[in-house]
Amino acid sequence: NNDGSVDSSDASLVLAEYAKIQTGGAGEFTETQHKATDVNNDGVVDASDASKILAYYAMISTGKEPTWE
Repeated sequence: NNDGSVDSSDASLVLAEYAKIQTGGAGEFTETQHKATDVNNDGVVDASDASKILAYYAMISTGKEPTWE
């Protein structure tokens, strides 16, 4: 959401974008947003990316070393 931090709001935006596309709507993410949210680099912004974003947020919010793996 461009606030400088990774959190549940970011995951929610990814899920909303995914829902729009899956129901036949046009995605609203810019190319830059798409690249930033496709965290598993499979070319698709979907629930898998949102899950990884939430896992990353959980790690940083509990003081653990963050990773995208």
